[in-house]
Amino acid sequence: MQMAAESTRRGRGRPPGPPVDLDARREMLLDAAEATIRQSGAAVGLAEVAKAAGLTRSAVYAAFNDRDGVVDALATRHARRIVERLTSVVGGTADPAEQTRAAIDILAAWFDDEPQLAHLLTGRLDQTAENTPGAIVETVADILRAGFRARGADDSPAEPWAYALVGAVSSAVGWWSRTRSIPRADLVDHLHRLIWSGFEGAGGAAPSSRP
Repeated sequence: MQMAAESTRRGRGRPPGPPVDLDARREMLLDAAEATIRQSGAAVGLAEVAKAAGLTRSAVYAAFNDRDGVVDALATRHARRIVERLTSVVGGTADPAEQTRAAIDILAAWFDDEPQLAHLLTGRLDQTAENTPGAIVETVADILRAGFRARGADDSPAEPWAYALVGAVSSAVGWWSRTRSIPRADLVDHLHRLIWSGFEGAGGAAPSSRP
């Protein structure tokens, strides 16, 4: 009788399923968060993200502590994508002026392609500890350092100039993304002329190979 009772107790309920892959769940939730933000704007909450992912809010909290955790993870994801594009600039051209223009265009393209996400994430792209090794500013600084060293110049201005470049571009492109008052190509040309002339005037950039 005791064995029968134990057998009955063990048989109750469904057997446990396979363990949850938290990394896969986080990626799924980030995909859902992106889609929801693109559709509804930056003010979306975890309940909307959970619904878009087909999960309960408790499942979201099992993957992220709170909404800020989701936003920080999105910032890391998009920073990595931008860094990958910026890194490709180095292999695409050896001309530092062209590298600078390409970096400006990449940042402008992100604002153009992801206006809602850019509005939400801009201030966080270089703030999360997880993202620090591949930060956008540091990648731009690496591009500048390589250009300085290739010409035997002092590379110490690379980091402050990188912060100045990213800050100026983010501010100007943020304005442009709201107004769309000029074509994006014109915006990139204007910013490139301003930034590159500043580099040359400060004595840290060699003349462009272009006329």
